[in-house]
Amino acid sequence: MLYAIHCLDRDEGLPIRLANYDAHREYLNTTTTKIVLAGPVTADDGTTPAGSLIIVDVENRSEAERFNQGDPFYRLNVWDKASIRMQPFVKRRG
Repeated sequence: MLYAIHCLDRDEGLPIRLANYDAHREYLNTTTTKIVLAGPVTADDGTTPAGSLIIVDVENRSEAERFNQGDPFYRLNVWDKASIRMQPFVKRRG
């Protein structure tokens, strides 16, 4: 099942995000979880990272949560954990 994981950065998250970007990318590149789509969400200026959107193909919500909690951005509090939304995602086309 597809799950969309939408995470917004906390106010002080940008410097931590930038300092740990390589660790985050390494996690995404080495995980056994099937990632369908992953990328930054930008602020209104269209360039400054302000969060992340990741769509994973997993068996259930618990797997999606485990994947998300293993991400360095999660562990280092880049994301405002109160803002994280994890929802089943229905693929309509393709």
